[in-house]
Amino acid sequence: MVHNGDVRVRRPAEHDELIGRLLTKEGGPFPAYWHVLVFAAALGWSRDRREPFEKAGEPIRYGLFSSSPAVSALVDSMGVVAHPNDATIMGEDRLQERVTVFEEYANGGLSIIQGELNSGAHVRPMDVILNLCRRGMTHAESRVQDIFGPRVVGFGTPDFDT
Repeated sequence: MVHNGDVRVRRPAEHDELIGRLLTKEGGPFPAYWHVLVFAAALGWSRDRREPFEKAGEPIRYGLFSSSPAVSALVDSMGVVAHPNDATIMGEDRLQERVTVFEEYANGGLSIIQGELNSGAHVRPMDVILNLCRRGMTHAESRVQDIFGPRVVGFGTPDFDT
């Protein structure tokens, strides 16, 4: 049986430099490596970009991720969506499989961020993240409509001016 303390979340070595640039100590928006991976995984999932990888940088203890119920639920949800007809995916012994799905979405999200930086439209990683967040509302709305259909009402861009 695998215990949470034994599980590690791999960082794709190909994106180590980018991950470092996204940390607050380098002028990025994220305080820790695991925060970068959570954002990247959510971005990868929202754009349906899941990219396996072989070579990994320094792994991160899963306990950091599971300390947040929302992040733990995100990891579990990604695993369930990736294995839709397999209820056993939620078993403790299959945690590593769910983490692998999360890692692959994070890798996809990091590729999206790197692509934005390579496009030359934004020089700083912070600008890329802010732009992705601004554009993300329309992607999220579309994804929710795809999942739940037109029954969803009242889901739109929040009005922060009121």
